Amino acid sequence: MRASRNSAPTRRVGRPPGPTAHGAASRDRILEATATVFARLGYDRTRMADVVTESGLTKGSVHFHFESKEALAIAVLSAKHAPWLDMVRTRLAATPRGADRLEALLPTMLDLHRDDLDAWVIARLIHGMTDVPETRPLAAQLTRIWIDDVADLVRDAQQAADRAAGIDPAQLATVLVGAFDGLKNTVGILSATAEEANAQLAAGGEVLLTMLRSVTGRG
Repeated sequence: MRASRNSAPTRRVGRPPGPTAHGAASRDRILEATATVFARLGYDRTRMADVVTESGLTKGSVHFHFESKEALAIAVLSAKHAPWLDMVRTRLAATPRGADRLEALLPTMLDLHRDDLDAWVIARLIHGMTDVPETRPLAAQLTRIWIDDVADLVRDAQQAADRAAGIDPAQLATVLVGAFDGLKNTVGILSATAEEANAQLAAGGEVLLTMLRSVTGRG
């Protein structure tokens, strides 16, 4: 996959961390608290007061580092999206290129969603930020990174097996990303617990994998 997309777009958010280790630690603490609150409440329902309570810091300390919820959301995504994407790429790199690696994408995503809370945080945060003019460009850009990565996998599978050559890689990637994100939103609504959500996501992922195989000629 293209090395030039290894990192989420850089964007200055909030105020820079303080010159002391204490200031940097406070900023990291705020980001972790924000991720926890976003995962629990979603972007729309989260208030700055919720972050203050979760972090255990003062209102003044939180507002010193981040002036708004939008700045917090951008900072959380900037901190978590690139490392999480690198984790997906690293796991996929252990599978030979071609159709096998494309098919490994869904199991890899399911494993990471089961093991890493950040996977759910990132998805919910991007979805919530799409309706906010200040944060929509970043949400769209990060979504495009995912689509481009999946399109690369599709393209490699087509070249290796000479199958599904009539399918546009970018279009198929858009459908796959949209289907998986839609599945996550749906099971999140229907599930009462994280364990139930992960079980339903795994079951739905198997259906998506079956559909993918039928498209690529491996069904």
